[in-house]
Amino acid sequence: MKGTYMITQEEQQKRRKAIESAKASVELERIIIPSELMKIAEDFIEGKYTREEFTQVYIDTVKNGA
Repeated sequence: MKGTYMITQEEQQKRRKAIESAKASVELERIIIPSELMKIAEDFIEGKYTREEFTQVYIDTVKNGA
């Protein structure tokens, strides 16, 4: 359920750092994250998903072939 949540800039920075760290980690294994999944991550950073919503949308997208 995509909405827009009010999150602080500090929370946005924490989310961005976590996403960038995870992306760097998988890239070390030569795994490239599809742009569709990176868009979901960017929406999470911007506050369009709660952590739980982000996790579910991400998993559902992977299951559907992203």
